[in-house]
Amino acid sequence: MTAELPDFVKLREIYDDESFPSGARAELRRVAEPDDLAFTPALYRLFPGERPNDRHLRVAYLLPYAKHAPNAKSLGAQLAEAKVAEARVIQVARAHEPLDIVQLRRLLTQIEAAVDWSDFGRMVWCWKEKDKRKLVEDFYIARFSPAKGDKE
Repeated sequence: MTAELPDFVKLREIYDDESFPSGARAELRRVAEPDDLAFTPALYRLFPGERPNDRHLRVAYLLPYAKHAPNAKSLGAQLAEAKVAEARVIQVARAHEPLDIVQLRRLLTQIEAAVDWSDFGRMVWCWKEKDKRKLVEDFYIARFSPAKGDKE
């Protein structure tokens, strides 16, 4: 799993599975910042046999706050539909780690997101400027696209 991308959908299934301890779920929900996960057993349950790095921390930090829905709309589009203030989306894109991920988690909590973890997980795993830009672009494209049937 270290050299290649994890199966993010499977990670979400592990988190949702009844055999994953409820205490471990609570640990993942309670941490204030991604770095705090390094000292929680739940992280090592999610990634057994691995030495977690920042990418693992980002995924585990957001995992409890976004359900899995195959072929879900992009997060940016969901934020636009939920009428999230554009300043909050821009704030995520402009912030540096770990504040950007903390703010992203707040947005996920606000809209009770259901994302396609195969795409969302890849975005969070990489989480570079281009990923932040795609989030902003998806938000604005969804927000300012004419509704079906509207004349341009």
